[in-house]
Amino acid sequence: MHVQLKLRLACPVDVATDALRDPRVMVAVTKPLVVYRSESPSGFPDRWTEEAHPVSASILGVLPLGSTHVDLDWHERDGAWIQRDTGHGTSGQFARMRINHRMAVVPDGPGHTLLRDRLEFHAGPLGLLLWPGLWATWQWRALRMKALAPTWRGASTHPKHA
Repeated sequence: MHVQLKLRLACPVDVATDALRDPRVMVAVTKPLVVYRSESPSGFPDRWTEEAHPVSASILGVLPLGSTHVDLDWHERDGAWIQRDTGHGTSGQFARMRINHRMAVVPDGPGHTLLRDRLEFHAGPLGLLLWPGLWATWQWRALRMKALAPTWRGASTHPKHA
């Protein structure tokens, strides 16, 4: 099963690309619906790397979803910059799912970016029960990304993500 978005963001593609490398963006685009916390003693890194990072999540900061790893890689294909997360759940609902999350960005006119955000998940029969919540979360992500994209400024000027 899957959920996906196709959005036009009001920021240049290099700024959107940079924002997707910032853990604060992942946190900002899902809160308060889904609240992510780093499970590392040192907290979230300043930038995502290709090293897996342990996180936990909860609905509204109250109902635990479990723990997982953000495990990213990046590549370019046909002019698109693609970020892929193949992290695996270690507890709770996350442990019951296999995921493949991809986000791709391309320029979409001066100062704008086209973002495609797709989460494929496999959870057996539980998938039918999880899909409505994931769909709602993806709609929330769309609203938050559209609202926040004009405030993203790139790594060199410390982007705003709240």
